[in-house]
Amino acid sequence: MKLYKYYYNKIADLKRRVVTNKNTKQNKSDVDRWKQKKWLFEDWNERTEIMSRWIQPHDNVLEFGAAKLALKQFLPKGVVYTPSDIVDRGEGTIVCDLNQTIPDFKLQDVIFFSGVLEYIYDLPGLISKLSSKTNRFIISYGTFDKFNSLKNRKINGWVNAYTNDEILDIFQKNNFKLIEIDEWRNQTIYVFDKIKS
Repeated sequence: MKLYKYYYNKIADLKRRVVTNKNTKQNKSDVDRWKQKKWLFEDWNERTEIMSRWIQPHDNVLEFGAAKLALKQFLPKGVVYTPSDIVDRGEGTIVCDLNQTIPDFKLQDVIFFSGVLEYIYDLPGLISKLSSKTNRFIISYGTFDKFNSLKNRKINGWVNAYTNDEILDIFQKNNFKLIEIDEWRNQTIYVFDKIKS
């Protein structure tokens, strides 16, 4: 039974790498994967809860990659929450593929990315587009410093590989400063605030 599970997992990993390679050649998001609830893991809620600590009462929060809308349960009172995802998750989800055209939306106090940015082909371009729409980014990211196997990144479906310094540089170039940093497993949690002129 253990041997069967071992080979089953190896085949699943190989399939995921093949799909990631195929999608990467076309700059395409893996919509088919995210339609399936089996890929939305409950243990991600722990990361979401840690990240929610930097949301203030009465903030307007836009979450990209809202998945099961777990963030809602951790929000302070009075927060106006808007979910967005690559597929419709109900409750007024803004359906948006971040690797394509991003719809316009009003200014937010917080833009929230938990386990999303690894799937973005042009991360600097995305942050540049969104930087005028928020005063704070709360993000998680599996940096190349900690996840330095490209093979394993592809098994996860990740399409980019930035170091910690590169992540900091992307936000600094868009006039955001790091105000908090934390960890969840081997992923880094960052809080960036807009630099006031």
